[in-house]
Amino acid sequence: MPKVLILHVGFHKSGTSALQETFASQREQLQAAGVLYPSIGRKAHHRIAWALTQKAWGWKKRGGEVTSFKHFTRMSRSINGSKSSKIVLSSEFFSELTPEKIQAIASSIKNREVKVLFTLRPLTKLLGSSYQQYLKYGIKADYVEWLHSVLDEPGVSKINPTFWQRHMHGDVVARWVEVFGKDNVTVLIADEQRPEFLFESLNKYLGLDSGFLKPQVTGSNRSLSLEEVSLLLELNRRFPKERQWNEYLVFIRDGYIRQLTDHVPLKEGSKRLLTPGWAVAKANELATASKIKIQQLGVEVYGDINSLDTATVPEGEPEYSSTIDIETVAQAMLGFDRKLSNRVPFRWLVEWTTGEVIRRLKWAIKSILPGR
Repeated sequence: MPKVLILHVGFHKSGTSALQETFASQREQLQAAGVLYPSIGRKAHHRIAWALTQKAWGWKKRGGEVTSFKHFTRMSRSINGSKSSKIVLSSEFFSELTPEKIQAIASSIKNREVKVLFTLRPLTKLLGSSYQQYLKYGIKADYVEWLHSVLDEPGVSKINPTFWQRHMHGDVVARWVEVFGKDNVTVLIADEQRPEFLFESLNKYLGLDSGFLKPQVTGSNRSLSLEEVSLLLELNRRFPKERQWNEYLVFIRDGYIRQLTDHVPLKEGSKRLLTPGWAVAKANELATASKIKIQQLGVEVYGDINSLDTATVPEGEPEYSSTIDIETVAQAMLGFDRKLSNRVPFRWLVEWTTGEVIRRLKWAIKSILPGR
C-alpha cells in the first residue's frame, strides 16, 4: 500500500474548525487506525501554511508575526521520515497558496502520494461568517460596506484582499489540480440540513469505519449576535492606532470575544446579522461560475454540487444596535484566560517591571533613612 499525505486545505468557514477539533481530540484513535495527525501544539496546522505564505499573522505594521519558513521544512522532513501509511495536515490557510508554493509542497514530499481535500460551503452562506471573522481581525467597516468591497468588483477587495484568495473557489481548486492532478483532488460539499454528512464523508474518504470520526463539543465558536457584532465593530473603531496587534489579540479577539463565542450561549431571541438581497443574488451568480469550473476540472465531488449557487440566507438590511445586554458584557469580561498573559507584549513587561522596581527601591530607601 503506497504511503499518502492528505492535505485538507480549506475552504475557510466550511466546517474546518469542527474537523480540526475532531482530528486533534481523536489523534490517538486515528494513529491506532493508521492515520497520523501530527501535533505541533495546536489543533490545526496553520503555522505550516503561514510558513509557506509568509504573510503576517496580525497587523503587519503593528506587531504582526511572520512565521519562519523552518516550520514547513521541519514538517516536510518529518513527513518524509515517517513510517505512517497516512498522514493528514489540515489548515484552511493552505487555500491561499500561490501555484509556486503549491509546487514547493510537491517538490518537498518524497516517496509519498499527495491527496488534496477541500471542504466547501456555498459562497452565499459564508458571507456573514466571513465578515465576522474579519471583524475579529480588527476591521472597522460595517457589513454592507464590507459586502460592497468584496462583491462590487469580484476578485478585488481593498478592505480584505485575502477574501478572494480564499473564496474564488473554482480558481483555487484549479491551482491544486494543476500541480497534483484531478484524480488526487476531492471536493466535499457541506450540507447544513445534514450536519453528520461532513463526518460520514470524511470517514469514507479516509477509509475509516462509519461513525469513527464524530463531532466534538469542547468549543462552540458560534456566530455573534447582532448586538455582539455592534459591540465588536465599536471596539474596533475606538481601538487606539498606537496600540499593537498582541494587545488586540489578548484582550479583544482571544479575550472577551472568544469567551462569548465559545462559552456563552446565544441569548434566546437575539437578532442575527442579515444579508441584503442584492448581495445574496451576486454571491450565487459568482458561485455558478465556480461550480461550472469545478465540474469542468473533473475532480471527485462528495455532496450536492448544485447547492453551491442556490443557497439562501435570512435577507434584510442590518440595523446595528446602540445598546447591549449588561449580562452579556459581564460574562465576556469575566472570561479572560490567564494563559493569554503569555502573549502580553514584551515592552509592557519591561515598562511595568522597571517602574515597579524603582518604586519599591525608593520606598525601601526612605524606610531606612534617619528619622523615618
